[in-house]
Amino acid sequence: MKRIVILSLLFAQLSLSAQEVQQFSLHEALAFTEQNNLSYLNAQYDVQIARETIKQTTSYGLPQVIASAGFQQYLTIPGNWVNNFTKTPGTSAPDFIFLRFQQEYSSNAAFSVNQLLFDGTYMVGLRASKAFMGMSDLLKQKALIDVQLHVAKAYVAAVSTQKNLDLIQTNINLLEKSLHDVTEMNKEGFVETLDVDRLTLSLRNLQLQKVKLENAILITKNALKMQMGLPLETQIELTDDLEKLENSLSINDITKSSFSSRNRIEHKLLEQSITLGNLDKQRYKASSLPSLVGFYQNQKSTLRSDFNFFQSNLPVNNSWVPSSVYGFNLRVPIFAGGLTQSKIREANIKIEKAKNDMVNFERYATFEYTNAINSYEVNIQQAINQKENLVLAQKIYDKATFKYREGVGSTLEIMQAETELRTANNNYMNAIYDLVISKIDYRTATGTPIK
Repeated sequence: MKRIVILSLLFAQLSLSAQEVQQFSLHEALAFTEQNNLSYLNAQYDVQIARETIKQTTSYGLPQVIASAGFQQYLTIPGNWVNNFTKTPGTSAPDFIFLRFQQEYSSNAAFSVNQLLFDGTYMVGLRASKAFMGMSDLLKQKALIDVQLHVAKAYVAAVSTQKNLDLIQTNINLLEKSLHDVTEMNKEGFVETLDVDRLTLSLRNLQLQKVKLENAILITKNALKMQMGLPLETQIELTDDLEKLENSLSINDITKSSFSSRNRIEHKLLEQSITLGNLDKQRYKASSLPSLVGFYQNQKSTLRSDFNFFQSNLPVNNSWVPSSVYGFNLRVPIFAGGLTQSKIREANIKIEKAKNDMVNFERYATFEYTNAINSYEVNIQQAINQKENLVLAQKIYDKATFKYREGVGSTLEIMQAETELRTANNNYMNAIYDLVISKIDYRTATGTPIK
């Protein structure tokens, strides 16, 4: 009974583990990444921060309304010594008397409004905050492009490794069958033991390669999960193969004349950087202009000798005394020790640096695009050639196997044909892998989304 319970729990656990395997096509992996990659999520938060920054900047130009109230009680009422003006000459009255002019209790309530009427830096700041919002949005787009690129390449690497493992397993199955047949023939005395040993050695080498590839699959899948934002303990299965990916990543109208670096998100970011630099310079210039602030305040206060704030029908000397005032504060910058001019010169230098970065990027983008085209053209021809080589290697292997079964071939010929077939398979899969990567690189170079 105890064994039955243990087995039931074991099967339940295995069933649960099987249910936890998540399947992903490349499209599904990219969609999952968009929702779960932490770098991209942080970029979205940066956009929200930029929105709040705009609101904060705008608030400086809106009325600033403040209500205040205060209460105080003197524990020791202050006073002053003054001449005793009531003293009659010839009397013994003191020459000075100590007088207290404060009441023990005081309270006030006030309402004030401040309004910015003019400030050149405020208007420039509004434009700069909106430009900063645009920069944050572009950075969010770039973050998505970057994570999609990393996920796509990690996905292709994992699929390619899995395909190589499948090929190794196929070769192992074929070699095991050949080894079984040769072993039986050796028992009958038709072949030498040397033939058995050769096949055994080849089989063991393939099994060692299989172990290495199994470890490589774990590494590539973990790299993919890291990019997608999946916990490493999650079990995943990739449903696309290299041939399907090669067909789905279509490329049309490859012409060098149609390329423009302006389609790249990096170009837009550099343009926005120059815009922000110019706004910075305008802000420094505007800091030399006067600023004007208007204000209004309404206040009521009272002084009392007793704590009777919650009583009614009090004498008139306990009344709340109102007061109100309005006015303007004008600030005129005259001399800042050369600070403003220094900031303007610094802004000009930064703008020139950004322009140089723009020229450098345009050259690099053209270089990257040219390389992407050349790599694609070479890789597509390589894929065609390796496909033909694979067909030829399969034909040679089939013929060598047939000859051996008919008794006119040798195990050495089979092993050589098997090695050539395995090499042709690997070369073809590597060619397809390179072709898929070159398509991804081409899309990156042209600013085309991976999707």
